[in-house]
Amino acid sequence: MTPDAPKPRYLTLLVTAALLNLYPAWGVAHAQVKSEADALANLSLEELMRVEIVSASRRTQALADVPDAVHVITRDDILRSGVRSLPEALRMAPGVDVAQMSPSGWAVGVRGEAGRFSNKLQVLIDGRSVFSPLYSGVLWEAERVPLEDIERIEVIRGPAGAIWGTNAVNGVINIITRDAKNTQGNLAVASVGTDGSDRLLLRHGAALGQDGWLRFYGQADRQADSVDSSGARENNSAHAETIGLRYDQGLRNGSRLSVQGQALRSIKNGELPLPDFTNLAAPTIQSTEKAIVSASLDTPLSAASELHVQTTVQSQRNEQSGYAVQRSQSADLDVQHRWHPEGSRHDVLWGLGVTWYHDRIDSLPLITVDPAAQTLVQGRVFAQDEYALLPDQLLLTYGARVDHDPYSGAQASPNARLLWKMSERSSSWIAASRAVRAPARGEADGGVNIELQGTGTPLTARLGFNPGARIVEKVTALEAGWRSQLRQNLSVDMAAFVQRYNPLLGVSPDFLNDFVIVSDTTVNGRQVVTAALTSATRATTRGIEMSADWRIAKFWRQQLAYSYMETRFATPALITTLGGTPRSLISLRESFDLSNRWMLDVWLRYTSSRKDPMVPWLDVPSRTALDLNLRWMMTPELTLSVGGHNLGRQRTQEINPRISSPVERAGYAKVEASF
Repeated sequence: MTPDAPKPRYLTLLVTAALLNLYPAWGVAHAQVKSEADALANLSLEELMRVEIVSASRRTQALADVPDAVHVITRDDILRSGVRSLPEALRMAPGVDVAQMSPSGWAVGVRGEAGRFSNKLQVLIDGRSVFSPLYSGVLWEAERVPLEDIERIEVIRGPAGAIWGTNAVNGVINIITRDAKNTQGNLAVASVGTDGSDRLLLRHGAALGQDGWLRFYGQADRQADSVDSSGARENNSAHAETIGLRYDQGLRNGSRLSVQGQALRSIKNGELPLPDFTNLAAPTIQSTEKAIVSASLDTPLSAASELHVQTTVQSQRNEQSGYAVQRSQSADLDVQHRWHPEGSRHDVLWGLGVTWYHDRIDSLPLITVDPAAQTLVQGRVFAQDEYALLPDQLLLTYGARVDHDPYSGAQASPNARLLWKMSERSSSWIAASRAVRAPARGEADGGVNIELQGTGTPLTARLGFNPGARIVEKVTALEAGWRSQLRQNLSVDMAAFVQRYNPLLGVSPDFLNDFVIVSDTTVNGRQVVTAALTSATRATTRGIEMSADWRIAKFWRQQLAYSYMETRFATPALITTLGGTPRSLISLRESFDLSNRWMLDVWLRYTSSRKDPMVPWLDVPSRTALDLNLRWMMTPELTLSVGGHNLGRQRTQEINPRISSPVERAGYAKVEASF
């Protein structure tokens, strides 16, 4: 089958852009902006290929030496594009599917499976996992990292379980924040949008003692109700308030200590069906309150080894008004050691960790989590070796990680990758890997209780999604890639993959008549029959991903990202989280330095249609959107930005209309002042 094609007028725009790139008359040299915000923009492509990342193997590597499908979204990309949230920034990476569900709600997936609770994607902030053990997903509206504090976002596409463990099934997103040393002084940022999306950030940075640096900030976000297709206001406004700090301290012998803290309160309005189904659209409020403290220590043990220790403590309260209240506490400890003796062909990394999690969930009798209070202890150990078969030319990376949790027991995620450095500017790689998705507490312990009346013993039918975690999802993958700086001003990165899910959780369309009895017990004189609504199936995804970076002239940069993926199911008559994935994603960004103070970015995006194999009335047509952002550096301390988001149709549906609202086109203005 072929992917959906963009409409002709947008193909015309793409062709026009390509023709303009060939025109030498546009090659007029303009001075680059010298501000810190554009430091990465001033790097040559050769220098960008040497930009160091940490997510691929938990150690610092040059981008050109990474045997993974990886894309780096830089600080310059974030500021120049005009994005207003973290999920919007992720659209710059190939293979990342992002859909807006409400003014503050997002669905994010890598290589498919974008949904409200995408459970096959590991999301990290400075190496700290932010997914919830309750549903193994991320509430993006409750993850508020100031965009101005992000150094870069590293996106790993494909299984990364050997390094990051369970849930790193389809990919890893690691948001790297800036050192406090690089955010000194005061910063105020305010933005307003015609769609009611407003933000205010106040930040202060100061030096503390010798080689000590502190940053603290306060941020407030607000999103107004969206408008449906008839022009009526929907009940989905949201707001969030965040305060946070980061302290970095240099210690003796080259050690570095970093401490971070954050407190957040998020409120999101919405509508859900009442549990008794007397009203199919009742107002509800989702609130999240959490406090996080994390600390990391990096210390060299010798000239040939380093130790990294990171710990996190978190307390959180989630409430869905009228349904449930969850209170949770967690603590995590992660230790890793690297050994790379001089003259040896081995570079060994190994580590271990443990996570303690406790929660209590108070809910309605109809929808319960049993037991209501639960304590989970999860352990892990991993090891990886990079062996130079031919020094500086042929590198073999192999390793495995074993995770243990109370639901699925011990699960292994092995990995083997081979990198061939064809030249100083080109490399290719192949990889084979396996990853496991850890069952979430909600799917293993949650259920809907139906009291049945009849003669004899009272009967309760308990319907669960995956009771007792009877099905543990796994994926095996084969990947190959090529990365090259073709010319001084042109680099290309390509990857191809095949991923096989076996087993994969699926739900039969006729689930009320097609369920599996898991247990039949008697509790306090009442018969309780537990049934699973899910069945095991298999699926295979195949695809290609490509990105290109072309510095056409000193004042003109073009970035293209394209991905294509198709999915085949062994049992078509099942509803799975992989259904409704668009086959094609295209992102084309044009960045112009109009002068040393004016910058213009034009961003054209195309997403092919979402076709659900079992539920055609949930299909969403293809969409094309255009973003514009114009930045004016009035002075070195003051920058103004104006632009537009989702230009085109007045409203666009981006994902399943039963669980989302149309996205409005919007204009915005932003001011950044440092003092």
